[in-house]
Amino acid sequence: MTKPRIGIVVTELGIPSEVWILRQCQDFTQIEPVILCWKIREGFTPPAGLEVRQFAMSFEDRPSLWRRAARRLGMRWAALPNAARRRDIAATVAAARLDGILCHFAWSGLAISAALKGSLPIVWQVHGRDVSAKLREPAYRGAVARALPGVDHLVAVGKFQIGLLEPLGLGPNRSVIPCGAPLALFAANPAPRRAPGQALRFISVGRISAEKGVLQTLDAFEQVAARQPDVELVFIGDGPLKEALAEAVAKSPAADRIRLLGVAPPAAVAAELSAAHVFLQHSRCVNGWVEGFGVALTEAGASGLPLVASRLGGILDQVVHEENGLLFDVDDVETQAEHMLRLANDEPLRRAMGETARTTAARFDSGLMTRQLESVLTAVVGRRS
Repeated sequence: MTKPRIGIVVTELGIPSEVWILRQCQDFTQIEPVILCWKIREGFTPPAGLEVRQFAMSFEDRPSLWRRAARRLGMRWAALPNAARRRDIAATVAAARLDGILCHFAWSGLAISAALKGSLPIVWQVHGRDVSAKLREPAYRGAVARALPGVDHLVAVGKFQIGLLEPLGLGPNRSVIPCGAPLALFAANPAPRRAPGQALRFISVGRISAEKGVLQTLDAFEQVAARQPDVELVFIGDGPLKEALAEAVAKSPAADRIRLLGVAPPAAVAAELSAAHVFLQHSRCVNGWVEGFGVALTEAGASGLPLVASRLGGILDQVVHEENGLLFDVDDVETQAEHMLRLANDEPLRRAMGETARTTAARFDSGLMTRQLESVLTAVVGRRS
């Protein structure tokens, strides 16, 4: 039996923080994925055997003065691709001979839905910024509200996204399916244990940005380091605050106990997690952005690390206070530091929370999540057929 060909639409292919896109494609068994994108990140090479097609036109050039004015006035058409881009999308999709479409992020969904006008079954998978910060733009919000009834199924990576979209007319065909993380990779090693005389290692993995609270995490670590010398901190990731973080670390009184590793492939991230003891994530609401789910939390939990994280968005779908980690309010650096100190000085608590974190993460194994998503896609295509 021929597998249905499903277009997997992403704005830019190869973004390090969106590694879950390739995990999905590699885990699909009942469909044949075809990546459709507007841009491929420089230096990125798609895995062998994965079909990738790039739209001829960019996702969006500098909009005209009239289109910018229309956006400010809240006209929903201004949030959609112009006629030339719609024709380009339709032609690229037609050439790919697809049976259905999965659009990652609502902005991709808007573009595809506008271009195809219901000619193929379409599933949107919404994540974070696309249904939090972007919804503050009236034109975009209006366009999403207009498009939702025509979406065959909506998949959200966290429960809170459903709540944000329900007032816009979200229909009953919806699922919560996080992206998850591969347990085969991140749970392969024994849960980390602190050896006698070893420094307690905190680790943060993710985009180096204001939304991820990297400077707040640095502040919290400095408070911990001032009271306890045998601690260290590792940052993994890249982003717009990379230079600012490096400058802050260079000036830090705890600079000799902090490492900035930059971007690392999944296997290297797994190795660093297995060598650490406590995971940190201080996600923050910046310009309306809300954490979608937090894949790095799943990776750390699968590695057996207790999780210290802020109460925001999808984080609450996987971190339970006093069970698999400790939660603090956004921007409450003092409480974050207190949680870090508590875990640094309580080995039995770290072990217990780490074991629970590993059990919790097993519910979000990326292979399991992909099978659930694949079931949605095959059902949607089947109904249309």
